[in-house]
Formats: sequence, structure tokens, C-alpha cells
Amino acid sequence: MKRIAGLREIADQFDLFLIDQYGVLHDGITPCPGTIDGLARIAACGRKIIVLTNSGKDAAANLARLRRLGFATSHLDAVVSSGDVALQCVRNGILGPPFTTGARACVIGRRDDSYAFSSDDFELVDRPQDADFLVFAGSDAPRTSLQAYHRDLASSAKAGVPAICINPDITMIRDGELVPAPGAIARLYEDLGGAVEYVGKPRLLIFAQAVATAALGPEARALMVGDSPEHDVAGARPISSTLLVRTGIHRHLPEQQLLQLCESYGGIPDFLTPAFGW
Repeated sequence: MKRIAGLREIADQFDLFLIDQYGVLHDGITPCPGTIDGLARIAACGRKIIVLTNSGKDAAANLARLRRLGFATSHLDAVVSSGDVALQCVRNGILGPPFTTGARACVIGRRDDSYAFSSDDFELVDRPQDADFLVFAGSDAPRTSLQAYHRDLASSAKAGVPAICINPDITMIRDGELVPAPGAIARLYEDLGGAVEYVGKPRLLIFAQAVATAALGPEARALMVGDSPEHDVAGARPISSTLLVRTGIHRHLPEQQLLQLCESYGGIPDFLTPAFGW
């Protein structure tokens, strides 16, 4: 592992930058220091940039968020979200029944929010026990506690209603604070006896989809930039080099503890940097 002060030290080594969103580029409220300039400088070097995000929303919604936060989306070649990848899997029949178009789906997420599965592809139902399958797309935490999710999901788990988690993150940043993410709700559902399929980082499918989207050919040199040893670093290692930033969900951990966490996930990064800056 090599410690670097900024992207300028390694930008010429890679053709493609796969960049996590929350915790790397922004915290949901404001851009992380140096990120807007960092993206601009990578783009100026002629490198391809794909935002690769565990988000239950589609690419358009994620682009709109980045634009609101002040990012020049013209610097991005694409956004690949776990929500879009999961929806594509269902439309293509990759997951098989009951994850099929036309089925009754209950989308679990933030109240009054819209997700990739909130579409005409499915008959949307409000109660988990009425669904053919559940979609863990978002989290209403802290407004809705894990104890409340436990209570609301117990009957569907007991009835054997399967689920798909389209954002496997366990922890997320909301309003600058760490709260349980959809992956935590999915694990709770498994603890209740429910069966869950996962689409998104650290599963290899989403990384392969991002590389294919870049269309650079087999010799392209890719770098995954993230803040999660489990989802970004360990997940990307079979397909790209990795850079871990010290911002995001583990920003308060001393470096030694962070590296121990990386080792526990099999995710020691190739590079370590304080933040996503030039």
C-alpha cells in the first residue's frame, strides 16, 4: 500500500476512474473539500470518470443530486447505480422468479422518495406481506428505527416473502451523520428468517457493469476510489486497483484501526489518501 497526498501523484497511471459517491465526493449536504476541483482535473487529463454508487435511485436522480451540490456533471462519463443494475437484472430475468416484471413489489425506503423500482414494471403495494417480493432500496433512518423495521417486516419474513437489496451499504451518511443503510435492514430481514438477494458493491457484477460502460477495452487500467474497505476496496480488487480515502464512514478511525478493518475484509487498498483532492 502506498500513501499519497493527492490524485496528481497517480492520475497518469489509470485510464478509468470509478468513484464512489457518498463519503468520497460529498456527505449528502456539501461536497467534500477538493472534490469538485479533483474531478475537473482528472477530466482535463482525458481520463474517463464513472460514478459507481450503491444507490437505490437511478442514474438520472444521482446526476441531479450531484448537479445540485455543484459538481459539473459534464466531467462524468456515466453514473452506474446499484438500483439501475438491479432493475436491469430483473428485466433480463437474471434473478428468476419471483423477481420478475409485473410482480407485486413493496419498495422499502425513505418516505415519499422514489427509487429505481418505483416504476410501471411492477404492481407496487404498500404492505410487505402483500408483496411477491420486497425491495430494500433506501432507509428512513433515523426517522424509522431498526426496531420499527423489525416489527413491520416480521410477518412477511415469517410468510417467506423473498427480498432483493439494491443498496448493500450497512451504514450511510445522512445530514452529515451515520445512520443504518438498506443493507442493515436487509440483514435484519435475514435474521428474521427472510431470504435476500443482493445487487451492488461489493458484488462483482456492478463493477463489471461499470467497466463495460466505459468501453475502453481489456487493456484499460482502472482505479476504484472509495471510503469503504468492504464495499469499495475488497469488492473492486478482482477488477481494478483501489484507492481508499480517509473521509466518509470511517473518517474518525485512526489509521491503524482502519487498516486492521481493511485486512479483516480482505481489502487492503493499493493507495491511501486523506481525501479526494488533486
